[in-house]
Amino acid sequence: MANRNTDVISSQTLATGQHYYSSGSYLREKHRLAGDQYVRWALDLIPNWSSARILDAGGGWGRYLWQLIDHYAVDARNVVLTDLSIGMLHTAFEEAHQRAVRLKTAACNIESLPFPDQHFDIVLANKVLYHLQDIPRGIGELARIIKPGGVLLATTNSDKIVATLIALHYEALKTLNIAFVPEAPSPFSMENGGALLTEQFETVEHHYYSDETLIENAAEIRAAYETIGRYRNLLARDDIAEADKQALPAVVEQLAQAIIDRDGVLKSPTLMGAFVCRRAGFASA
Repeated sequence: MANRNTDVISSQTLATGQHYYSSGSYLREKHRLAGDQYVRWALDLIPNWSSARILDAGGGWGRYLWQLIDHYAVDARNVVLTDLSIGMLHTAFEEAHQRAVRLKTAACNIESLPFPDQHFDIVLANKVLYHLQDIPRGIGELARIIKPGGVLLATTNSDKIVATLIALHYEALKTLNIAFVPEAPSPFSMENGGALLTEQFETVEHHYYSDETLIENAAEIRAAYETIGRYRNLLARDDIAEADKQALPAVVEQLAQAIIDRDGVLKSPTLMGAFVCRRAGFASA
């Protein structure tokens, strides 16, 4: 069994950039621009939240937590929000202060959770498991703290498509002759995450979410681009000229505008999903 009090693994924030996750401000703005449709879709996969003891593991500024409180009759006293980043939790506390909500949090790594066995009815791990250095270990920790009959909701992206903003980001890097290393496939996606989860859970359901946004104003692309981690982390690099850093959003906007001029609209497809993982004893609604 892991040493849940002292075994702290620092790599959880490093997979997509320590700089970006040192605060929740840009991530919160990114989520607000994206809207809540996907979050509500995922939360609707669980039939009953109101009386459950809930952990939002690696929950950042609380994107899912606030939806639970606002729309699913969840009492904040029944939820614990964790994140490895103190800055993320600080943003969550800012949000809680604005809402006059008393928030329970813990700064910890999913790979070493400071909770007793079989403690929570429902655990969330949303868009976070691909950040872990040891994903099987993290999944094992999530399974350990879920009660028999409990459920894990884990959301992630699909590797079947490249998000429009990411594609434009790399095209802009090429345009400005900024060196980059192509990204490897995700270590926890809708395509490979199920096999990892079945090692710890009796049943694992796969649910895909697809959507498409039609964008007619390239300025919307620029506004969204300025909130993403790939861009914000790049600003902290010393090997890139400041002029190139500052030019990137404008180049992304120009590339988007060229597509709009050619096609009349920029189509931005989305393909993500969720795993609903149950331990023995769960009775489906």
